[in-house]
Amino acid sequence: MRKIALVLAAALLVAAAPASAGHGGKGAWELGPYGGFSWLDDYDFVKPDNNWLYGARVGYFFTPAWSLELSWQRLKTESDMSSALSSFGLNDDQDVRFTATRLNMLYNFREGSSCQPFVTAGLGSETADFRRVGDTTDLGVNVGGGARWFFTERFGLRGDARYISVNAGGGIGERQGNYEATVGVLWALGGERAPDADNDGVPDSKDKCPGTPVGAKVDGNGCPVDSDGDGVYDGLDKCGGTPKGWPVDASGCPRDSDLDGVVDGEDACPDSPRGAQVDARGCTTDVDGDGVFDGLDRCADTPRGAKVDAYGCPLDEDHDGVFDGLDQCPGTRHGAKVDAVGCEIIEKAPPLFEMDKRTLVLEGVNFETNKAELTPDSVVVLEKVARSLKDWPEVRVEVGGHTDSSGASGYNMDLSRRRAEAVKAYLEAKGIDASRLTAKGYGESRPTADNKTAAGKAKNRRVELTKLD
Repeated sequence: MRKIALVLAAALLVAAAPASAGHGGKGAWELGPYGGFSWLDDYDFVKPDNNWLYGARVGYFFTPAWSLELSWQRLKTESDMSSALSSFGLNDDQDVRFTATRLNMLYNFREGSSCQPFVTAGLGSETADFRRVGDTTDLGVNVGGGARWFFTERFGLRGDARYISVNAGGGIGERQGNYEATVGVLWALGGERAPDADNDGVPDSKDKCPGTPVGAKVDGNGCPVDSDGDGVYDGLDKCGGTPKGWPVDASGCPRDSDLDGVVDGEDACPDSPRGAQVDARGCTTDVDGDGVFDGLDRCADTPRGAKVDAYGCPLDEDHDGVFDGLDQCPGTRHGAKVDAVGCEIIEKAPPLFEMDKRTLVLEGVNFETNKAELTPDSVVVLEKVARSLKDWPEVRVEVGGHTDSSGASGYNMDLSRRRAEAVKAYLEAKGIDASRLTAKGYGESRPTADNKTAAGKAKNRRVELTKLD
């Protein structure tokens, strides 16, 4: 126990001292206590129980890879010695202590790393004290391996597993094979720091990626880690976990090239105009469908179909209050009243027949002498008639032709008929349905004035419209 106390005291002094390097650099010392479990082989007549062990060790690193270590450990247990003690009249179970002092060489992997595996082999003094029977000290050979885990530059944990072969001497004369598994703490003191030009924590001798940027995280080979595969190394990446394939900026954060609030990796429309509103896919919206995007549209409630300017506001070239694109009558004269589709409202023509009158003489409708051809001035009157008939579609009329008494009555009858037909044909040409018109010639049979005077004959040469029921 005195030895253990001394070793622990030394370990505490090391823990309190500053470490210049650590992690097992050249010239470093390693100290630490440990504990573990041993699976003990049987001697010829001794059958010791497996049990717990404790110990301490000190080591020195000649190089980062090679170190020499001295250890001391003890295990106390019981053994079944019935065959050996029966002749002495003693009971079967006896205390036994195993003490080992060993000198081992270690080969250490992953120089400068926070996790360092190692393999070991060595020789030692293996003492078995059987109390009442006596003790024996023999040479032991051990091989094994383990690993160190450094939490800081100078402190860590260590785990070992090894096989010990002891050539038991005296009256036993056979080889014993034991197995041990131990765990302990360690302190590292002094030593040279392994060269690490890029300061990534991996020595240059093991660094497969020299020149790693400062601050980047690296793997065991000293190569930068890029967990999200965005091309910006962990440690420098301000937006870790970026989905695969998303474009990122120099800080590793998703890029939004068109500044619409939707990152390029999710933006189905990556070239949206600056200031335009977009949907969840990053595509521009146009609520009123006028071709000017929301956010840029100064007149966001333009009626569907209306033409707009560059700002999304409706156009009205004829200034009639009906937007272009909806205006069915573009170019309406200035100041004219229009209807809902932009067409000028024409006042309804007055009716042809006033009050209870059923007959209307078409004053001003004249024909060439002895012919059924309308004179040019007749057109003005007939235009008004056609307009009135259009505005009053329920009216049906008879076109009656009349002559004076000059000439033969049969000729006059035919001439009046042809003149009535000429007026009817003109009205039909102006869009009056033929079903609303009837033409009839009356000749000289219905005079309205005296045929003996020139004035009377002029009145009798006429065309009348008669309203039909």
